[in-house]
Amino acid sequence: MVVSIFGEECALRGEGTPDHLRGLAAQVDARMRAVAMATPRLSKTRVAMLTALQLADELARVQAGSAAPAAAPDPAAEPGPRVIPSPAAGPVPPRRTRRPRP
Repeated sequence: MVVSIFGEECALRGEGTPDHLRGLAAQVDARMRAVAMATPRLSKTRVAMLTALQLADELARVQAGSAAPAAAPDPAAEPGPRVIPSPAAGPVPPRRTRRPRP
């Protein structure tokens, strides 16, 4: 089966029903889109990394028995990522602006 995640086509095979796999892909796609909207200058790779960190943090909290997840399960419920890029992640390029003509 082929799914689309953040504009990329991806062939999936795995345990579970096709509907389950499509649902997982839809969740990842929604998370990546929420991260990208909150931080529009990030590359697809950085968006994927931040999304993976969010999901890994949620998993770790669930495994530890924590009641409060790090990020909202529904990306529409709480916009923006909980994990934000640090300055060590690299400089953010300046925005180009046009100067007004005299």
